[in-house]
Amino acid sequence: MSVFQDITPEERTLLTLLRARPAIYLHDPSFLGLVHFLDGYRVAMMRHTLHDVRLLPEGFDDYVAHLYTGEDAGARSWATILAAHEPDDGNAVMRFWQILDTCLTDNGCAPIPTPTAPPPAPSHPDGIASIGRTDLPRLAESYMRTFNGEPWWDRWDRDTALRRLRDLWETPGALCLALWERGELLGAVIGRRERYYHGDCFQIVEFWVEPATQRKGCGRRLMTALLERLREEGVAQVYLITMHSESTVGFYQKNGFLVQDDLCIMQLSSL
Repeated sequence: MSVFQDITPEERTLLTLLRARPAIYLHDPSFLGLVHFLDGYRVAMMRHTLHDVRLLPEGFDDYVAHLYTGEDAGARSWATILAAHEPDDGNAVMRFWQILDTCLTDNGCAPIPTPTAPPPAPSHPDGIASIGRTDLPRLAESYMRTFNGEPWWDRWDRDTALRRLRDLWETPGALCLALWERGELLGAVIGRRERYYHGDCFQIVEFWVEPATQRKGCGRRLMTALLERLREEGVAQVYLITMHSESTVGFYQKNGFLVQDDLCIMQLSSL
């Protein structure tokens, strides 16, 4: 069995943050996403010739193997062993943290702190601000709350909403703005800039205002801020795709948008 070595202080801090707020660090919150993050971090450090970096204790593979099989890991990784014995994705993530804590404490080291309560939401000054990665979980809650209601009646949950918003936020050319008041999110707009032959265009991909604050000028404030930013950046054209309804089309028409009768949206009914 390998000689045990504790994780390094910097990596302990990272693991503490990862355990408390996984949605911020993991593109995919599954067990596989966790494994990819840990492996990617190790590889990135090695590429920077930082070899004395331990995000997991030295000997962790053997520790997990002995826990489940009573033998050394050999060529198997801790992730392969854990996945084989914990097929449920959520349970595998939970067991990883439990085993890591046990491994550390068994060898006289401090465990990774367990989150006892949701981390405090970041505070924002009133007004419109660019969206940061740490804002995405709060935006996902708002997005789900808005689009699961009328007139859309979507079926988002926290996981799918967060994945969508994270993907949009990470898109090249993305511009993401949110409206805050007394620390509460009132609405947001997310879109992407793209090159066209006559100049840059901007597509508004998502635009929403919290149901409780609609028809109070929040949408107009967001739209005004967005268009001012795009004018400053020299964007030539702004367009969007939205549902045909009085509340959606009517809002955009009031803000200067025109319905393009010579265009159509087409989709396959199934693949």
